[in-house]
Amino acid sequence: MEPVLFFDHVSFSYHSVQGETTAISDLTFSIQEGDFTVLVGPSGCGKSTLLSLACGLLKPEAGSIQLFGHSPDLRKKTDVKKNPSSAVPSTVIGYMFQKDHLFEWRTLYQNAMLGPELHKKNTPEIQEQVTDMIKAYGLTDFHNRHPSSLSGGMRQRAALIRTLAIKPDLLLLDEPFSALDYQTRIEVAEDITALIRQTGKTVLMVTHDLSEAISVADRILVLTRRPTHLKADLRISFPNGITSAAERRSHPCFSEYYNRLWKEMKNNADV
Repeated sequence: MEPVLFFDHVSFSYHSVQGETTAISDLTFSIQEGDFTVLVGPSGCGKSTLLSLACGLLKPEAGSIQLFGHSPDLRKKTDVKKNPSSAVPSTVIGYMFQKDHLFEWRTLYQNAMLGPELHKKNTPEIQEQVTDMIKAYGLTDFHNRHPSSLSGGMRQRAALIRTLAIKPDLLLLDEPFSALDYQTRIEVAEDITALIRQTGKTVLMVTHDLSEAISVADRILVLTRRPTHLKADLRISFPNGITSAAERRSHPCFSEYYNRLWKEMKNNADV
């Protein structure tokens, strides 16, 4: 089966007047459809850079990146009907950042509908689906509220609804819970990952929190210090197919995975 995303010996450097900084070196990995993959690694190792490369905002200096068999490029708009050989035919990427970036002058519902509006997909069907997601998150009473009247958890849930509303083929999450307090972070992670799994989306997520990674992932890729390459590839599988973030945290297997992951991260100091 062709992978959704394939990094093939990718290298990337940043250039400035001070010189060249190699961020990523000879990195190879692939992600299959439906996988929830999490990237962890030392601070500054280039995890967010990887997401920018994955969606085409940055281009590799060596190696290649394939998204559904084509080179990704968010900067290029294509029309597959007019140009059948366009770079990434009908592929949609959803990108959720650390901050929610909701617009204060739009209501929760209007913020959630921003993606479909920009993609010219503001159809009755999409409107109904967004309303259903708002209801599923218990946000119906806040449907017409503006962001300033919402809690951090509510705002982040609204941001996810906005991201899912465009029906992405690949969902990129850049530390989506890091701005929340600890308790809210756990609650929102539970809600958001449950909804993502229900939709069967393919996910590539970045986090610094090892516990968070284990609680949500099917697979964890451990990255080295800069220049980044792949140090370990850890599959996460709980008995009875447990996918609930809360249930995973309380399961005996959780500490085993944590110790293995911590050992890999600790050994990064020797890389």
